[in-house]
Amino acid sequence: MKEKISTYQAVLLIVSAIFPTAIVVLPVIIGKYLEQDSPLAVIFSGLVGLGIAWLIGSLIKATGDAPFLEWVGNKISPVFAVLIGIFLLQYYLDLTTNVLRVYVNFIKENVLLNTPTVITAVIIMLVTLYMINRGIEAISRINSIVNLMLLMVFPLYIWGLTKHINLHRLLPIFDHSAASLTLASLTPIGWMSEVSVLLFIAPYLKFPRKSTFIGVIGICLVTLAMFVEIIMTLLVFGPQYMKNIAYPIFSTISIIQVGRFIENLDVLFISYWTMSVYMKIAIFMFATVQCFKQTFRIRNDKPYTVALSIVVITECLYTWREPEKLNIFNEEGRIIVFLLFNILLPMGILLWTRIKEPVIKRKEYKT
Repeated sequence: MKEKISTYQAVLLIVSAIFPTAIVVLPVIIGKYLEQDSPLAVIFSGLVGLGIAWLIGSLIKATGDAPFLEWVGNKISPVFAVLIGIFLLQYYLDLTTNVLRVYVNFIKENVLLNTPTVITAVIIMLVTLYMINRGIEAISRINSIVNLMLLMVFPLYIWGLTKHINLHRLLPIFDHSAASLTLASLTPIGWMSEVSVLLFIAPYLKFPRKSTFIGVIGICLVTLAMFVEIIMTLLVFGPQYMKNIAYPIFSTISIIQVGRFIENLDVLFISYWTMSVYMKIAIFMFATVQCFKQTFRIRNDKPYTVALSIVVITECLYTWREPEKLNIFNEEGRIIVFLLFNILLPMGILLWTRIKEPVIKRKEYKT
């Protein structure tokens, strides 16, 4: 019998499902709209994220520990389950591709300048395939170790930047309109909605009934980490710098030196971030495989996992060849996809089952 995922491990899976790309993508997008008021967007999106976590947790409780798409097929219609399964499969394939491309672009721009993109993408996916083959339980254990590194780096990050802080860089406070706050919060809300990956992880949890708690704590931790990162960047460099630099956190952390032994803290953070991105790709690739299995009722998924990985690599190389287009889509188009698949679809299914159940019970009572 395979070991189940503990509540603690599941919380950290949610953190790794959101935080690694959010920390490099969102600060620039938020800074364009709110500048020194950027922390407000993080707080607002975090509050909305708590609502999404509650929605997903409620849906998981309704499934009664059954796989999500199988439950939808039994409760609503097998045809409907297959249709939404196909759409969700495309969503998770595209999301995995997006994460892979963001990571490949970072590696290409900062580390392996002359290495062909295809080589980098293939190597990353080979490592991901190995992790998926070991199972989500093994992924969750490795992910817990990876996140321990973040717990070590974050206090040093705050302490190391204290001497560079200038509170005047946060002034004037509340200088932006409600419209700017809304625009700045849309993309972060989309990222927070990635908590919906719990729908495909829930069957492997020790306590699926705690899914709401898992989602809420995961969102709180991500919101706290994002808030600290953005406010420290503002205090050290100011709002103009944050909205014009591609990876603000790497700039702030690079100025920290911790004695002669560790010296530059950015080495530790980049090590954490590199491993956490692998975790995120593995988590969403696992969700992709689970979605495929549940949609087409496949038992042996190993041959299909390789095929799905090839699809991800192909889309990564040809759909998002230009980083500018990927950035525009993440800023403007991604929120529509997140809204549809992570919020409206689960909400619609939950409402449908809640409305339909009393009708079925009344019919059974009459008969």
